Amino acid sequence: MSAVATGTPPATEEAAVRSRQVTEALAAVLDPELDRPITELGFVHGVSVDGGRVTARLRLPTYFCAPNFAWLMVDDARRALAALEWADSAEVVLEDHFASDEINAGVACGTGFDEAFPALADAERLDGLREVFLRKGMIASQGRIGRRLLAHGWTPQQLADAKLGDLPERVGLPLLRRRRALGLPSSTGAPAFVDESGRAVPASGIERHLTLARTTEVGIDANSEMCKGLLAVRYGEDAVLPREGAA
Repeated sequence: MSAVATGTPPATEEAAVRSRQVTEALAAVLDPELDRPITELGFVHGVSVDGGRVTARLRLPTYFCAPNFAWLMVDDARRALAALEWADSAEVVLEDHFASDEINAGVACGTGFDEAFPALADAERLDGLREVFLRKGMIASQGRIGRRLLAHGWTPQQLADAKLGDLPERVGLPLLRRRRALGLPSSTGAPAFVDESGRAVPASGIERHLTLARTTEVGIDANSEMCKGLLAVRYGEDAVLPREGAA
């Protein structure tokens, strides 16, 4: 009696796994200013996987979005996709931007931002820019965590004494990623609430720290909503929903 094939064919199953891995890789890429994944913001227009070749297409809310931020997202996305163990080649294409050609060509061939945009590079180095916004994101993340814990009965002293290992894994993961990216202590025994330099916040300073964090978070959220609105106006109301398989 001949065997009856069941389930997903191996080739289709592998493609589905790779597509999911691409989405997960891109979800780890943040808009540096908005501190949100580019997938959540709707900046991923589409992805395609052809064997070991993966391509992602990005689009931004306006034609004139700052080229330094655009460069960081395109470069970070390419690095994230290139890190996939099965990826033989990774390409990220920025669409509908005034500097698309320069950014796409520069990222693809490894040219630095300094060389592609010499007039801008001297005024604002990318590494410094990335660090500034990572620190803001870290502070905002602490604010969200702190308010949640206070709502569950924690005291300011407990927040000051808390270690990263004391935080629920799902809640603390975004904070942990930012701490690692900044090179700040990220072991389970490291203080959970620190200032921009990585120094532990004492109980007497927790309230002020959370107020600062809330202010930072409000600014980030306001910019995020504005960008989502601009993206929807530019590309349609469904623009925030990334499409897989687009060419």
